Amino acid sequence: MATGRRRGLAPVVACGTLLATLVASGCTSGGANGEGAAGGAGKAPKDNLVLGLEADIPGWDPGKILPGSVAWASEAVYDTIFNCDAFGNVKPNIAESYDFADDNTKLTLHLRSRMKFSDGAPVDGPAVKAALEYQVNAPGGRSFLPGVKVSSPDASTVVVTTPKPKSYLTTFLCLGSGAIASPKYLTSGHLDRAPVGSGPYVYDKAASTPGSVYVFTKNPGNWNADHYPYKKITLKVLTDRTARINALKSGQISGAITDATTLNQLKSSGLKPLVQHGQWAGLLIEDRKGKIVPALGDVRVRRAINMVFDKAAIAQKLYQGQAEPTAQIFRKNSAAWIPDLRDPYPYDLSAARKLMADAGYADGFSVQIPYLANFGLDAAMPVVIQGLKELNIKAEQVTLSGPNALLDMLSGKYPIIFWPLGNHGDSRLSIDGTVLPTSVWNTQKITDPTVDRLWGTVLTSQGEKSATAQKQLNQHLIDQAWFAPWVYMNSFFGYDPKKIQLDRSTDLNQLAPKLSDFR
Repeated sequence: MATGRRRGLAPVVACGTLLATLVASGCTSGGANGEGAAGGAGKAPKDNLVLGLEADIPGWDPGKILPGSVAWASEAVYDTIFNCDAFGNVKPNIAESYDFADDNTKLTLHLRSRMKFSDGAPVDGPAVKAALEYQVNAPGGRSFLPGVKVSSPDASTVVVTTPKPKSYLTTFLCLGSGAIASPKYLTSGHLDRAPVGSGPYVYDKAASTPGSVYVFTKNPGNWNADHYPYKKITLKVLTDRTARINALKSGQISGAITDATTLNQLKSSGLKPLVQHGQWAGLLIEDRKGKIVPALGDVRVRRAINMVFDKAAIAQKLYQGQAEPTAQIFRKNSAAWIPDLRDPYPYDLSAARKLMADAGYADGFSVQIPYLANFGLDAAMPVVIQGLKELNIKAEQVTLSGPNALLDMLSGKYPIIFWPLGNHGDSRLSIDGTVLPTSVWNTQKITDPTVDRLWGTVLTSQGEKSATAQKQLNQHLIDQAWFAPWVYMNSFFGYDPKKIQLDRSTDLNQLAPKLSDFR
């Protein structure tokens, strides 16, 4: 019997000297100002990629990296153990190859040679070990890598051991959990200062204004430097959507997160939208045990909530046709997604009211729902409140603001949350982040024996066996109405095609293109 599975990873494909591992469209040429992609013979690198951020970055602590466009800063300065494509297929980065034991508890990383941090220290086994141990004990690491042990038997090898099987550990190491910073920097006590990593760019502290503008210059020593065509990256914090669009239209920035309401403005200004298909929008029914609102502990009430929202109308009117009705939360074509699923909760007010009456809640109840400003929820919240009103459910919108607003929303005190969630291409990550009692979005840390049983199979298997268990877990969530999904919503990244070539997003979350996607 085999004791492990060797993964050589997809080789780097070179077009001339252009490394194209992560660009799905392959080689590119030409540019906004007659400039070619980096590394092409006779071609000059592009000067400056200026992008807009919809929120400020959380700082430089590699243990607190958030997804989406705010991750661009960390992508610039930190390499990760692996790279991943949009569906979690693992590509080489710091690790060129790996072995994964058959029981999914021991991952052996074979490191790329001669890599260096921006301070000149080697990115070797002891350094990667120290950086991963920091991740294990960091705030995010405690959620994603609990109990993980890391060792380094030699300078080119690191061994990661998990106390329980974790079949998707490789995918985690493509994300923030796999971001590797210099051990000297991590122990400096000054993580608020200029970060030290081995990424494709180096932070230019002198040219930056924290909270407003972040500037990065090319790191020629990065192993994959030729894949990043820009000499400089500038990230401007523009939290107001209108301000972002105006900055795009005026040429102050070349790209930013936008939404369906801005499509006409983009097109009339000669800009283009990159359409991403990774998010779902709807209700997360957090109080499934009825601890705060007893009625929500009854599956009939949760099913009734699913049936009062006209998903087709929501897709057309609220999302202006840029959405598709759905009864499941997992990314289309991911392992957990159920093809040809018939919606068990079609829009039916009479049937929904009967379910409420059968459960003894014909007169409804009251519930508080949190609302965060400047996150594009303005049009959706009235739909939530009006739909629940059809069941005599009195929904009170609680406005949250300030730097701790998101943490407050996730505190567990709100029975129902409306939020558009990014959807991992690797659905094991979506289960980990949304469903499990350790999940950020399972705010009341509710356990379920069926979920536990099926998740156990997912953790200890790969391939078809894992996919089957994930689909069964998805069906259980649907049957128990843990969520009230409305639609798969398109999300948009607006950009200037005269300055940027952007064919697709390889982001695992499909929230924003990765820096490596910009050509």
